[in-house]
Parts: sequence; structure tokens; C-alpha cells
Amino acid sequence: MLANFRDAPRAELESLFVETLPTMRRILAGLSRRQGMLMHDAEDFASWAISRLMENDYAMLRKFRGDSSLSTYLAAVSGCLAREYRVTHWGRWRPSAAARRAGTLGIRLETLMQRDGVPLAQAAQILRTTGVTNLTDRELAELAAHFPRRTRPKPIELHATTIGVTAMERSDATIDLEESAAEIQCVRSALRNAMGALATDDLQLLRMHFADAMSIADIARGLAVPQKPLYRRMDRALATLRARLETNGVSREHVRSVLAYAS
Repeated sequence: MLANFRDAPRAELESLFVETLPTMRRILAGLSRRQGMLMHDAEDFASWAISRLMENDYAMLRKFRGDSSLSTYLAAVSGCLAREYRVTHWGRWRPSAAARRAGTLGIRLETLMQRDGVPLAQAAQILRTTGVTNLTDRELAELAAHFPRRTRPKPIELHATTIGVTAMERSDATIDLEESAAEIQCVRSALRNAMGALATDDLQLLRMHFADAMSIADIARGLAVPQKPLYRRMDRALATLRARLETNGVSREHVRSVLAYAS
């Protein structure tokens, strides 16, 4: 077999294509599984990718220069085709800031539910089957509650003229700012509601300690009350505040990450 197929006759490329087709199908199947594609989507992707491999007189095979094994080259080509397929069939999709903070699991869950329109129970099953997580449906639902509401992207056509990198980076930065602003507003609203439900004395205690940076000893002296009971009041007030926030789907880590981003 030639290491370089640039000038190979069509008959040889056709023979090579048939020979490598099982390998290509295995690579495409693996890509589909890792990306959590449903069965019919995986089949459509495989058919599309194989037809792309045949286009323009097997142009993609002709580009092989022998710098690696053919299977490695096909894996790289398949990865590029997967990105092209996502753009042309699903539109440009970018995970939200909230999903990125949750790591790979957050990105995969948001992609399945909001880009692909997969119901939570089915998305959860895909993620567990592919070894991404062992979380229950309920735990995944709690994670998904932090994702901003988004409309599914529209498929687009790729043209020879593409948007410049600078313009795309500017668009990405704008998306980040919009998402972060919405999350900050959501957290602040949840904080206001939770603090509004506290007793007046407890609210005053929290404000003096956190907003005014006063120690418990300073607060006790300022209010002319015993110091020791203030520690118990502080613990109860914080526990109540945390419980009310979690009821609204806002965790302590979420508050910290959002407010740190806003500062």
C-alpha cells in the first residue's frame, strides 16, 4: 500500500476506501457514543461522514501523507467531520458559563437537553451508559436547574467565507457577559428573598458580621448582649439562609462562583 495517495489512480482509492470502511465505521461509532448521540443521529452522522469521505474523487484520502498510521489519520479526519456535522446540522452551539463551571458532566447534560432536545430521563440514561456519571435523575435535574434557558440553535450552511476569529471571540465574550449577568441577577434575587425571610435580629447580625466586617465580639459589645449566644444565632441564621437558597436551586458553591465572577 502506498504511503502517499495524492497521485493514486481512482481504482486504488476505491479499493482502499472499501478496505478501510469497517475501521471508519468503528471510529464513527465511537465518536457518536462519546458525544451521546441517539441511535438515529449516530446512523445519520455515519452515513453523512462516509459520503463526505467519497466526495471529490476521495479527496480526503488523497490528502494522507503517511506521517502517521492510516487509522490515526482517519480518526483525525472523523473528528473534523464530527465538528462540521454539528455546525451544519445543529448550528453553532456553545455551552453556557454555568455548564462549563460544572465540568464535562454539565456540558454534556446541557448539550443533550438544550441542543439536542433530549428529555432529562433519556439524557441521564445516556450519560450513565457512557460512563460520564453515576448521578441519579433527581441529582442531574438539580444540576440542570442552574443552566440558563436557551433556544435550540438553527442549522447553518458553511461557506468559503467564514467569520474572522476576532469576531467570533467578541461574540463569545458577549455571550459570557450576558449569561453571567443573568446568573448574577438570579443569585442576588434568591439571596434577597432568603434574607427577607429571616428574623430582623438575625438579619442585623448577618449584616454586621459580613457587610460591616465586625467580629462577633465587636457585635456583642455594640449591641450590649452576651457574646456566646451570638455564635448559636449566627449558625442558625446561616443554616436557615442556606436551606432557603438550596430550595431555590442555588448552592453555596454557586453563590461563591457567581459573586466572585461579578466582583
